[in-house]
Amino acid sequence: MVGATLSDLRERIAEHHDDGGRYYVNCARTGERPVPVAGKRFPDRETAVAAAELAAEYRAELRRYDPRLPHYDLVVSEDPGDRDSVEPVTSVADSLDSATASDFCHDVAAAVFEALSELGENSVERAVLEAYLHSAESVTDPDELCLVLLSTAATEIDARLDPERQAQVLRTAANRLGTPSRLNDPMRATLARLDGLSLVGDYAVVPNDDTATGGDAENPVGRSWRITVEEYAFEASEGRVPTLPFAVELFRHLPAETVAVSDLRATAESRWECVVSTDPDRARAVSLAVPENR
Repeated sequence: MVGATLSDLRERIAEHHDDGGRYYVNCARTGERPVPVAGKRFPDRETAVAAAELAAEYRAELRRYDPRLPHYDLVVSEDPGDRDSVEPVTSVADSLDSATASDFCHDVAAAVFEALSELGENSVERAVLEAYLHSAESVTDPDELCLVLLSTAATEIDARLDPERQAQVLRTAANRLGTPSRLNDPMRATLARLDGLSLVGDYAVVPNDDTATGGDAENPVGRSWRITVEEYAFEASEGRVPTLPFAVELFRHLPAETVAVSDLRATAESRWECVVSTDPDRARAVSLAVPENR
């Protein structure tokens, strides 16, 4: 359960941090403090050493899916300066909600890879990794690489699996990431999460009047929303916009339903509009074709 393991390792590191701690973990060669210990402080050397070991394990797990992930020689350092100068860190209770976009992308990517493996889709898993490595040859920014990894996964899964199988992959991946402790409005909660990670710049949600995508008043097929997002971080690839990361997060809030994304259109520069529903007959949620008139 690698998807869950990444979150668990990050939580365990967060449990050790101390706002006023004088110890931190960094690379002995470059001084950089990489994910998942970036911004974290620890109260004593022993605790910081434990965090460094957890961070090494975390990055080893990530490297299974992102071979280009930089290697760091993690060591413990002490900051003897004034405690008032110590940068603020996140409380344990908020650690998951404050995960970075990189954390989110790596967690989702790892969960998707594990889902493909669990469902016996080994050829698709290999195709995703091979396509990613090819695309990554021209990308040097680590944050952009995370986006490329998920975009590549969406492209390959959409091309190689039918909609029903795609839904199985997304649901299995979402299950690995766990259900939120509070199941509020699923659509707004999902978009708020992406907004908080700066994966969208702004968003709007309009529930369809009949709250259904078919059927009749007594037997609706499912709920439906028209959503608008601005500055979506995942660019179109091979004529399709990847919706996989959005769908995986939405599945976490709708663990017993099927998700479909359709009717994509550009309404302005850097603004997309689409329909999201829980209609099992339209269960395509990995990527959408870019409209020809865009």
